[in-house]
Amino acid sequence: MNTKYLLAGLFLLLAFWLPAQDIHYSQWDAAPLYINPALTGNASCSWRTGVNYRTQAQYTKPFETYNAFIDKRITPGFAGPHGWFGLGTNLYYDNAGDGPLKKIQAILFLSYTKGFNADNTTYASMGAGLGITNRQINNNYTFDNQWNGTTFEFDPNFPSYENFPNASIFYPDFNFGIHFHQQAGRNFFYEIGSSLSHINKPVESFFGEEQRLERKSISYLTTNFKLGTNTIINPSAYYVWQNNVSELMIGGNIEYTQAYLTLIAGIWNRINRDIIPRIGIEYHLMRLQFSYDVNISEQRSASSYKGGFEVSLIKIFCPGKKVDKTCKSLRFK
Repeated sequence: MNTKYLLAGLFLLLAFWLPAQDIHYSQWDAAPLYINPALTGNASCSWRTGVNYRTQAQYTKPFETYNAFIDKRITPGFAGPHGWFGLGTNLYYDNAGDGPLKKIQAILFLSYTKGFNADNTTYASMGAGLGITNRQINNNYTFDNQWNGTTFEFDPNFPSYENFPNASIFYPDFNFGIHFHQQAGRNFFYEIGSSLSHINKPVESFFGEEQRLERKSISYLTTNFKLGTNTIINPSAYYVWQNNVSELMIGGNIEYTQAYLTLIAGIWNRINRDIIPRIGIEYHLMRLQFSYDVNISEQRSASSYKGGFEVSLIKIFCPGKKVDKTCKSLRFK
């Protein structure tokens, strides 16, 4: 069966079978280490670094998320003639709500990739991440016993009598992932991958209870079609499952390149939740993208169609090397 038709059918099946909810990043492809440890060192050059920022509209104070990563591809002799390793780290900070409830995470990643042909147009990767997570809560919430019956408002000076035994907790976190890339034709390649986070199901409770963080799985399929000399489109699908709750996002970007300048425009759909337009620009391997979630769910009457604003910046470093802008096929002398 023709590979292109097989992938197109898979996209249609995903759209009908998988339920959805909100996910943390709309620009999921701009946070590779966060999505899959196997993507560590999986770029068109030896060094890569990036940052992400997202603010999620809520009915009170917006959520804010910051992410930064750096990774490097290395090729020691024992990696084999068509193999390489990836080393990287990802730093993550999330500030949620009025409390606020904070999450700070630092993870180190190691991956190995093996090419299956002479020019590495087909390769597979696997990777693992081990890190530490800190959860913090500040008791800035308002409780019912802080209601002032004289002024008819909540008074933060009234004692709440609500205390958290542990305002800050730490726990280890372990992640694993796999990734497969194939250039199936002169003008077409696809990538498919899956990862599992919180494999150790760490305890996450401010009250010392056995409340464990459930495992989270992420799967994705992305394709790239070259249309003529300067244009690429990449229809893709991204699926998340955790604790019997699932999310699906489908869509794609179109990229137009002249010399060192690339213009990016895309449209994505978080099924039953958001429509997400995206724009961006890349110049000399520095890619800047903006997106906004337009909420179309049943909550739109309360949200006024407001969702999340997101910006990402990724820089790839290629000292003394040329880059194949069409595909990420890696070649070794």
